[in-house]
Amino acid sequence: METMIETMTKRINKQAAIVIALLAIFSVFFTEWRFPLSIIIGGIIFLASFWVIIWAVRKFAGKHMAQPIIMGISTLKILLIFAVLIVLAILKLINITGLVIGFTVSLIIMTKEGFIAARKES
Repeated sequence: METMIETMTKRINKQAAIVIALLAIFSVFFTEWRFPLSIIIGGIIFLASFWVIIWAVRKFAGKHMAQPIIMGISTLKILLIFAVLIVLAILKLINITGLVIGFTVSLIIMTKEGFIAARKES
């Protein structure tokens, strides 16, 4: 039986993938190639970050020193994201607006699903 978190995570991943793909496809017709690629990269970065947080909490919650371990993993995750983005920016492969759009759309979907799950709980 799936837990509420698993169900919510699957819904977020599915909805974000669909919306990000549609935005990227639509933007291909109106912008240069970096913009749709950046939308996809922004969505992937958000979803990967979300997955890492879920994994870390499941793995370490309730264990000794859980909070510092999870914070350390989050710090490493952010440093890795910045390193990847810096390399992509140096290679001129990303558009910051597209990146922010992909990230924000995924964040909005996650927030919406969180509100729905919270409402079902109460």
